[in-house]
Amino acid sequence: MSRLVIPTLILLFLTVPVSAVHYVREPGPLYEVKYSVLSNGTESLIHLEVLQWGLDCGMTSCWPAVFGGHQFLLHFNGSQLYLLNFTSLFKAPYVDYKGATFTNGGWYLEVSYYSPDCSTQVDKIYRLDTRDFCIEPVNVSWFYVPKGEARDEINGWKIELQSPGPGEWSYTNVSDMFIALNQNASKWSPVPPTIPDSGLFPVYFTLKKDNVARNITLIYVNTTDNPLGLVQGLWFPDDVKIVNITVCEKTSANTSTDTPAEANLTSPTTETRPNKTETTTNTGNTETSICGPGLIGLLALVPLISRRR
Repeated sequence: MSRLVIPTLILLFLTVPVSAVHYVREPGPLYEVKYSVLSNGTESLIHLEVLQWGLDCGMTSCWPAVFGGHQFLLHFNGSQLYLLNFTSLFKAPYVDYKGATFTNGGWYLEVSYYSPDCSTQVDKIYRLDTRDFCIEPVNVSWFYVPKGEARDEINGWKIELQSPGPGEWSYTNVSDMFIALNQNASKWSPVPPTIPDSGLFPVYFTLKKDNVARNITLIYVNTTDNPLGLVQGLWFPDDVKIVNITVCEKTSANTSTDTPAEANLTSPTTETRPNKTETTTNTGNTETSICGPGLIGLLALVPLISRRR
């Protein structure tokens, strides 16, 4: 009997263990880039998201899932594109832009973010002044904020999207595209993706009037095939201006924050043409504490968002 013990132990150690984990070949990087252009006819707010997709696996199968991402809010007045920075005001590196509308002459935002000590999730409604780039809190539920009608043009220029997708914020001017960096990644994309033929992919919308077309570039994505499967860089065009949002100073009759009907904001209507260039800028996030859903997204993306020098 003892003669069988040693061979049995040897065979036991040499046996390849059977695992309950379902292993698959590492897929190539896959991004989802989505933006919405919410226009009131003379200016627009643009909600931009860049999401990193990967494979989430169970015991017997795998499926595509969002691993992380980041979002931005931009303002376009017909000639100039602005990146709106709320982080210095809220002391939070990640802000969730949940909704926007233009009603009774003013922009209204629904935002969510974590307090600086990460103890509380803050959900608030703000009135946004696009002349002074400042906000005021509004003491009303988003449900009761009148939803204005979105336009499909800016100062007579018709908005055309890069890749029309499903609506967002109850409006239809939404572009949604998947970008696969190689054929392997395209096999598990939820929808047929775009496979770039260069290392720099522009995300833009187009304004058309008569026979003239203007591409308004929002961001450039570094689409160099990356073995680590991470976004290697996001760049804004050089002429995109970063503005730090502040709290509006109460001056005259427009000081109440009770109802949206009391707002009386105006917006710029300049029509000079932009001159877009393929350069970059930095978002300027300097906060030290990160919490909530922003932790995963920022670890994957924020360190990689930089400005070309």
